[in-house]
Amino acid sequence: MRVIVLLVASVTAIACTPRPRENARVETEPISLIAPAPVRVPAAPAAPPPPEPVEPRPPRPEARKTLVAEGGHVVEVYPPLGAPVEAAPLVVFLHATCMEPLDVCDFWSNAGREGSWLVCPAGPSTCDGAPDWSGPPKVKADALSAALAAVDEAYAPWVDHERGDVLIGYSRGAFAARDILYERPGRFRGLILLSAAISPDTARLKAAGIRRAVLATGDLDGSRPTMLRAVQTLEAAGIPTRFVSLGRIGHWLPSDTEAILRSAIAWVSTPLS
Repeated sequence: MRVIVLLVASVTAIACTPRPRENARVETEPISLIAPAPVRVPAAPAAPPPPEPVEPRPPRPEARKTLVAEGGHVVEVYPPLGAPVEAAPLVVFLHATCMEPLDVCDFWSNAGREGSWLVCPAGPSTCDGAPDWSGPPKVKADALSAALAAVDEAYAPWVDHERGDVLIGYSRGAFAARDILYERPGRFRGLILLSAAISPDTARLKAAGIRRAVLATGDLDGSRPTMLRAVQTLEAAGIPTRFVSLGRIGHWLPSDTEAILRSAIAWVSTPLS
């Protein structure tokens, strides 16, 4: 009897145990329909632009070259002596009346080529079929500007005006040099005047940028007294100036012009202390 009662209780317990419903819903995390924001990866830094190609310097000539400036005037150009190393300043020579620049520059040219270019432009006017430096100051200044522009166009990488260009004028070329300095100040630092009865304006020479000057003429040249007085005037005004005798000659250049001009160019090119 006791066994029957336990059996009936077990069956009853089983029958009373609730069954899980079929297809019961299982709770899960809600599903989002919005796509997640993309992950931003920092962009790689932009590569620097390639450097601009550097054009090689044109070859520097080894011997005299003849250029033609705007206006058709000839410019004789002598490069510095020795192997090309660095850019160099200019020594510019203005010839006398009725004269080809080649005739006067060739025989002393080495003195103007020791660490500098020697530039001998033809004047803008003519005299008996040869070049001359007569005419108004602006015409002469324009002619020289055109000559120097031709040199710069041809050899600019080898020219250094900042080191101090020197202007030399011989006879009428000395008057042209004076007029050009007044007309276009700031271009030259050294001045050499040869065989010309000239009395430069000290204030205008200073304004033109001239730091040193040399005046030279022959002992028998009529320009000697005027040039001696000009040296005293320039010195008194604070422009270091030297007088140099060209020897017992008249109105021409001596055979030792190269040595005389070598010394004069070196001195006027020396910076003031």
